[in-house]
Amino acid sequence: MIYMVLATAMFFLQDTYFLVAGMELSLKNPCALAILFLALLNFIVTVRLDRLMVLIRHTAVQVLPYLIPLVFSAVIWVSTKAGGAAVMNGVSMIFPQMLSVLVAAATLYLFGEKGIWYCLGAMCAANFISILVVVYTGGFSEFLQELYILLATFSKETGPLMMRLETHDLTFAFGPFLLYLMLHWKKSPHPLLWLVLVSCFWLVGLKRIAFPALASGLLSALLLRRMPEKAARQTALCVAVAMMAVSFLYIAGIRYGLFEFLEMRLGLDTKGRALLFANVEPYYEISFTYIGRGTGFERMVEWLSGTMQTIPLRTQTQIHNDFLRMYLNIGFFGYWIWLWSWLPARLNYWFRQAGKDAGCLFLGICTYCFVLYATDNTIYYPYTIIACTLIPMVCQFDAQAKAALERQCIQWGGEKESGSGREAANIER
Repeated sequence: MIYMVLATAMFFLQDTYFLVAGMELSLKNPCALAILFLALLNFIVTVRLDRLMVLIRHTAVQVLPYLIPLVFSAVIWVSTKAGGAAVMNGVSMIFPQMLSVLVAAATLYLFGEKGIWYCLGAMCAANFISILVVVYTGGFSEFLQELYILLATFSKETGPLMMRLETHDLTFAFGPFLLYLMLHWKKSPHPLLWLVLVSCFWLVGLKRIAFPALASGLLSALLLRRMPEKAARQTALCVAVAMMAVSFLYIAGIRYGLFEFLEMRLGLDTKGRALLFANVEPYYEISFTYIGRGTGFERMVEWLSGTMQTIPLRTQTQIHNDFLRMYLNIGFFGYWIWLWSWLPARLNYWFRQAGKDAGCLFLGICTYCFVLYATDNTIYYPYTIIACTLIPMVCQFDAQAKAALERQCIQWGGEKESGSGREAANIER
């Protein structure tokens, strides 16, 4: 019950902020820290070594794509003698990412594989409370009318009540859970109930890009599952390398006028992205020597005008392309190492640790995120990170924990026997 209260509050308080020494911090972070403290207290009382041994490995692998930008950014900040405000700005963006990974690990330590349902239940409860608040404010009939318009126009038209429920992070976080439910239908308790609930909440915060993202992720996972395990693993790694190459070519294309071509020659509506990417252009280059500007630099520029600011502002216009944002921040080599940690390194790990099903599921999640990263600003969304971290970690978790403890007990037993044998030999001598 304590976990459910804390997790529901964490998911509900996304856009609630408080000031500490002039810095704007979200109330969701104290709730997340409280979940970690709860797991720590539970560890002190229970000392579940089986879960701990597995979680140490899983957490180290899952946190890698967030640790690498911190390392490269630290080098950039030192070499450029960045100000304290810029450093704190960058750290404040990376800290919630790492905290989200730890929250996922804490959930699994507390509940094992059942933790995924407690986490998903808290997300649904938080979304339901948000809906109740909106209905209480605007009225039930107005809520239904705006919801109908939202769905009928596929979010092209929306009202003030629906805009209040357009919590992008929470909406995108439901996507990986939908993937898990559809791919692990037989292993899920009450799968139809969960699928209906999650789908309803996903539609209330409708984001159009989430549909092709989910479809791409589901298709890639399903196709991979039809292959033998070795072929599936090799194919997944090839797909990961292809995704890395496409992401870089996408950045290069933007730098050399892709969106201007789409807008001017083909007449496509790029929703202002052509102007936005033109304003980003002076701040980076496609070159081996480009070292980046440090995490959080995007908050230093008003991208609609290209004007540099003296202090970082959280409310600045977003770049709407996480691949470009990551390249802008950590440079050429940092970007490729980050891609390696995000895709092939973790993909190979999940195939080895939890088998084909986990590897296919993880590729589906990465494909889902790939579409979002190319068109939106989701790479720093903490709820989406929790979902993308927790779901592969839960695959075969209880069995892995039991096996890890048994192996360790055998090892300890062997060492004890060896020690006893050495003592007996000394006595005999």
